[in-house]
Amino acid sequence: MSSVSDVSGARRHQVLSGLLALAVLCAAWLALAQRASAARDLDVGFADYLYGSINEQERDLWLDRTVDANADIVRVNLYWSSVATSKPSAPRDPSDPAYNFQMIDNAVRGAEARGLDVELTVLSAPPWAEGGGRPRKAEPGTWKPDPRAYGDFAHAVAVRYSGAFPAASPAPLPVVEYYQAWNETNLDTYLAPQWKGKRNRSADIYVPLLNEFHDEVKAVNPEAEVVAAGTAPYGDPPGGPRRTQPLRFFQEMLCLDRRNRRGKCPKGGKPKADIFAHHPINREDPPREKADFKGDVEIADVHLLAEAVRKAEKLNTIATPGKHPLWADEVWWQTDPPDRKEGITLEKHARWTAEGLYLLWKQGVSKVIFLQFRDAEYRRGEHALASYQTGVYTYGGEKKPSYDAVRFPFVTEREGSGNKLRAWGVAPESGELIIEAKRGRGGYQQVGAKRVSEGKVFTDRLRAPGGRLKLRATVGGERSSVWVQGKAGKRNRKAGRRGARHERHRGHHGHEGHRSR
Repeated sequence: MSSVSDVSGARRHQVLSGLLALAVLCAAWLALAQRASAARDLDVGFADYLYGSINEQERDLWLDRTVDANADIVRVNLYWSSVATSKPSAPRDPSDPAYNFQMIDNAVRGAEARGLDVELTVLSAPPWAEGGGRPRKAEPGTWKPDPRAYGDFAHAVAVRYSGAFPAASPAPLPVVEYYQAWNETNLDTYLAPQWKGKRNRSADIYVPLLNEFHDEVKAVNPEAEVVAAGTAPYGDPPGGPRRTQPLRFFQEMLCLDRRNRRGKCPKGGKPKADIFAHHPINREDPPREKADFKGDVEIADVHLLAEAVRKAEKLNTIATPGKHPLWADEVWWQTDPPDRKEGITLEKHARWTAEGLYLLWKQGVSKVIFLQFRDAEYRRGEHALASYQTGVYTYGGEKKPSYDAVRFPFVTEREGSGNKLRAWGVAPESGELIIEAKRGRGGYQQVGAKRVSEGKVFTDRLRAPGGRLKLRATVGGERSSVWVQGKAGKRNRKAGRRGARHERHRGHHGHEGHRSR
């Protein structure tokens, strides 16, 4: 039997050993930290109908809070069929009495007043601009939209938000920087038909729309940038009938074959766009989980789309020259509370949000836009995704932990199986950034420092032992969420979940787009 003094001595030895290990960690980290070269930027934003609310007080509240979250951009859906309440006699004139732009004007004015960029997503054809023979099962606004009519409407929209259009105010409406041609064009929820037998038709329908849209926007404002429609993450096998896998859609739109070699261009010829976009929505999957099926694209698979764009640039199969940025302009997870069926915990939501930002940046994405900023109202027992609880605020107005993950994301990642560690984040302020680490039950100790600039990505490659660590970063008066770094060699994602997800992602309960947002 050990004496009391023996037990006390053993405890003192454990504490001293732990402190010594942390001191060695700090010394090694400070001595071996490598200054990274200037990192690529990453802008972050949100999409939410609140930005165009007719309630001015509500609109101002949520735009102000969006700015406080260090957002750079807001995404606003402009439903052509809602703005064009009847067929206009002068479709290229934004003053035509058939048009009602009130909610869009609200969002654009509010964003501009706060220094936020706007991505205006123009979608959903009015009945008079759809193709003939639309079946009853087709969603309104989706059936073979008329490219010429879409171009006329794009012209009217670009004139209205050119910075010179007076509207009903003494001051002209602001300039919109980014115009997006349609939404999730690989789903029949937004564009139909996707297939004719085994032949995919989505790119043939979409590229003429994109090219007309591009030409009309640029004719009004050559400085504006046109964003191709963001694709949804999941598709059906060849033959459809309802969805096209995003990688296939990209390849066909970009005049490539399945191996990213030069292929046949779709109707309308080479695509015209300044920026390409995708919606890497993981549903219940963590950010590092790859899609179950080849050709689907979740967060960890986005590099496949980037590779297709870069190959198309090399082969000159894009009509617009230069390098084309890639955006992830719809990213989300449901949270529990309140969604017990599909939601993830608030803590997991925060971690996955920060890690998702890092992984997308790592694969070349330059803008990430989350859906939503504030949760929609949730009714207990409602059908999956009847409403969205994906924001950084609850419906009741409380911040979720993911708010801090957007405002000051900070992530570390082990490189290989050794003791090299990469730190990454986006600085909320300029100044000296301090990185602190905690091992076991001890307190936080400074393990790194570097100068950072507000709104800029920072990176460091560090050396650290392989144990479990808690890390955080501070700059000025801001502190990041705590990042838990696992042991060296430990897998970051759980295995064995894939089979259970197959039918959900392939079937009707996969992400198919919801027009209510």
